[in-house]
Amino acid sequence: MEKNEKAIRGKIGEDAVCAYLTGRGFSVTARNFRVRSGEVDIVAVRDGEVRFVEVKARSGVGYGTPGEAVTAAKRRRIVSAARAYAAANGLYDSVMLFDVAEVYLTDGRERIRYIENAFDMRNI
Repeated sequence: MEKNEKAIRGKIGEDAVCAYLTGRGFSVTARNFRVRSGEVDIVAVRDGEVRFVEVKARSGVGYGTPGEAVTAAKRRRIVSAARAYAAANGLYDSVMLFDVAEVYLTDGRERIRYIENAFDMRNI
């Protein structure tokens, strides 16, 4: 698969997850927040909760489910970026949660499996 194709699939997946979250009352406050130590795909807020969402989009499960691609090393990078985002935005007292959104792209449609509290800062 070409790098460009992967980027396009990732953007489609992220767009679908943003729509999913806003439809559930979340406000998307950031996308693709990057620091040297990592990246967070989506930051969404609702009722004092800050959700850091890793989006994994796939057209199939030949290489495993999308969520299986969120390895321990990837979780550490996400938590590191989340800490930087929280510090930069004064979110010290907010509840910080880490979710994974699996996006299956088939037949021109997106199907989302949203995993709330997929991991936390303590089990990194």
